[in-house]
Amino acid sequence: MSKRERKKEIPVFSIELGQHIRALRIRNDLSIEEIAFKAGIDAQNLRKYELGKQEMKVSMMKRIADAFGITPSELLLFDE
Repeated sequence: MSKRERKKEIPVFSIELGQHIRALRIRNDLSIEEIAFKAGIDAQNLRKYELGKQEMKVSMMKRIADAFGITPSELLLFDE
């Protein structure tokens, strides 16, 4: 098994959530650094979430939602 095959697949939901977070951030005219700071996470990790390169835990969704001033439920509303 190659290294690439061993790499964990990122669920489609996580990829779509990352795209949604990026859209929210851009719509609110915020930088990755601003949201990362508010969420208390590294900007590089937030970038990975937005690009769908890293799966996000529920606790991280809560922190990011808090950074936007919305509930986690609102963060999961993709069809706006």
